[in-house]
Amino acid sequence: MADSDEPINPFQFMMDDIMKAIGSANVDPQGLRRQFMGLALGAESANALPAMSERTRVESLFDLATRHLEAVGFLSSIPWSPRRLLVERPVDIAERCLEGLKPYLDLLASALAGSVPSGSMDLSLGAETDFASLAASLSASLGPMFSNAQVGSLVGHYALSALGTQDLLLPLTPPGDLGVIVGNLQRVATAIHVPLDEVALYWSMRELIVSRVLAQPVILDRFDTELRLYLLDLKADTTRMMESFTEGAMSDPNFLTNFDPTAMLEQSTSPAQVANVAELQTTMAVVQAFVELVMAQIGPSVFGSTTWIEGMNQYLDEDPARSVMASVFGITLAEVRARAERFAGEIDGTEDDIAALVAALHDASLFPSPDEFDDPNLWRLRRSVDN
Repeated sequence: MADSDEPINPFQFMMDDIMKAIGSANVDPQGLRRQFMGLALGAESANALPAMSERTRVESLFDLATRHLEAVGFLSSIPWSPRRLLVERPVDIAERCLEGLKPYLDLLASALAGSVPSGSMDLSLGAETDFASLAASLSASLGPMFSNAQVGSLVGHYALSALGTQDLLLPLTPPGDLGVIVGNLQRVATAIHVPLDEVALYWSMRELIVSRVLAQPVILDRFDTELRLYLLDLKADTTRMMESFTEGAMSDPNFLTNFDPTAMLEQSTSPAQVANVAELQTTMAVVQAFVELVMAQIGPSVFGSTTWIEGMNQYLDEDPARSVMASVFGITLAEVRARAERFAGEIDGTEDDIAALVAALHDASLFPSPDEFDDPNLWRLRRSVDN
């Protein structure tokens, strides 16, 4: 029985239960991401396969894509365990990303939580607790919850516009079946006024090329190291930014008026972080360069004119969900592709350079640095000196 002098709070029981729920240590981060991924996917179309006629039409192109790529000698020399290519739904692609990128999504969620430490809510807080302590305790629990919800939402919205499994040029672990989304391919084909068969054939070939390159040991090792460093740096950056924000807001009443988060984040970026992002983008650009080299060799014979591919890429660059999903990993897809196109244009037709690029997939010493990728003559010079 409560003391007669103690005020009765009719909401106390409910607040205690809410705090217990929020502060529970049993919240499953992956389950929370999956819930918000489902909310983002929303419509039934995300779970529905295309009509059988459209599905069969696209599936008939998979073997054709494989046969075309078998004619590319340098690609065939890259070891690879063949993987099935399937027609899939946005929900399938989202689930593959959620599971295949889980180690990096864990780090991303931690980074997005910023300076808020994870932990259970202090249930001993009472009516006399000052607001700052209450807010800090609430933030300690809500920060990780919000960040995992944000990750799930990002994955869901990305999958709604993805064309296939390998859009982001990132390795999924463990590697599984490849997939394309017919509805999204049709949307792009309509927008750029190109027949669905051509768009689907190109994207199927791209899926097969990218998955083969991503399976190589040097690429896997580089991506794992560079992604982890980037996401750990991102967490350190957001923590420093939040600490600076808190300090400024408490000491300067006009701080919020002049607050510039971009400038603050740039101030906290170290030279080592800049260098790692350059390496990460170069690794991805090497993967894209193989797509460009293959298309330079067989694209005209397969498609006739290939100018529509650039138009398709520009259309995809304008999709906000794809851009945001790439940017959280430090990637600008348009920049990656532009660098890859320049590099491929420089070495196309040069057998020694193409052979060295293939060899770099299992010999890290041959891998071009960011500067060498942007100026292949530097790469050639280093190789000649090393030899």
